[in-house]
Amino acid sequence: MIRLSAKSVENLKLASLYILSSSIVLRFDFLFGGANRFVPFRVLMLLTLFWFFAQFFEPFRPSRLSKATLFFLSIFLLYFSLAHLYWVDSMESLGPFLRNQFHFVYILAGYFLTNYLATDLSKDQIQTLVKFIIGLVLIVVSLETSLRYLMPTLDLNSESTDYLIEIYTGAQQGLSLDTFYFFKMSSVMFFDSNYVGAFLLIFFALHLFVDYRSILRRNLVSAIFLLLIFFTLSRAAIFVTGLWLAFNFWDSRSFVPKWVFAIICVMASILTLFIIQDNVAFTDGSFITKIQILEGLSGFFEQDLPTALFGLGYEVGGYLYSYMSGGYAHIHLAILLGELGLIGTLIYFAYWYFIGIQSGSKVLYIFIPFFIVGLSLADPWEVGYFWASAIIARL
Repeated sequence: MIRLSAKSVENLKLASLYILSSSIVLRFDFLFGGANRFVPFRVLMLLTLFWFFAQFFEPFRPSRLSKATLFFLSIFLLYFSLAHLYWVDSMESLGPFLRNQFHFVYILAGYFLTNYLATDLSKDQIQTLVKFIIGLVLIVVSLETSLRYLMPTLDLNSESTDYLIEIYTGAQQGLSLDTFYFFKMSSVMFFDSNYVGAFLLIFFALHLFVDYRSILRRNLVSAIFLLLIFFTLSRAAIFVTGLWLAFNFWDSRSFVPKWVFAIICVMASILTLFIIQDNVAFTDGSFITKIQILEGLSGFFEQDLPTALFGLGYEVGGYLYSYMSGGYAHIHLAILLGELGLIGTLIYFAYWYFIGIQSGSKVLYIFIPFFIVGLSLADPWEVGYFWASAIIARL
């Protein structure tokens, strides 16, 4: 019989949490053919299996699920079963079928396993973990940023010789409004640096709740985060960061009437739009593409009832509402409606609501950036959002 002390079980949970958290940061997709989930997916699945079977042994003391958790999981599994009855006809092999299964398990385990591992740990232990992960993030993303700017022609995601020549020619002109796209597509972490920007927002949110020994250290870490977010050249991430800073300024300056500050922000936004629209916004292919994807959502009302309700699954659903045939709809609402349908999309956001009820209002620091950035570009299956939601509640 296995005999472990309570302290040993706690240490095992802490070690598992460090391994899980580190795997979320180590996202070098260029090593795995562009699969940015390669490392965390496998680590999370193995840890989930380990801790599931560990519950059968006495030292680990299986914990009862709350009624709210059981209710949510029951609704989720009911949808999961009904959707697969529809999806199975469009799946030509076992691989696509299993990939649909695992991506649901992936985001569920991202929150539930993290929450389970962190539950009995002290706040100091969680603080130490988050400081370690923030340090790891800053090192990894600094490496990513350096490589992307020093070798912008790397373009790890392209197999087109003509496109590589175009990137090389554009990069030689230096960074400008006309060439900044050439400095975004050689990320060693994700498909492009827009995803890196969204990824950094997760850890910046955690950083806001960390207790540092000095104001200087806090400000230094904040400055590094802001620089790295800026150098991702992700306008959505930079915009959300600007909103964050404005909100913090607004919230901390009680002598400034909030309605006055709100009017100033709105006027500044309108003025900025008028200044840049002729040069960037409406001549920008990326911006126009996003508008086209949102317009393409009107195609939802043209779908047959099963597709509208259940989507087409993970394999092909992300292409259903897009700016062109065969183009990936990189806005979260378009992705979710295409993959999960209306019912699945509602359940997906109900999952966020469930997490908010369980973890408290701090989760908004994860969800709001995800939702805003997701109107431009987002991966709704990014496990970092769900991992961070369990962690931030303990800070």
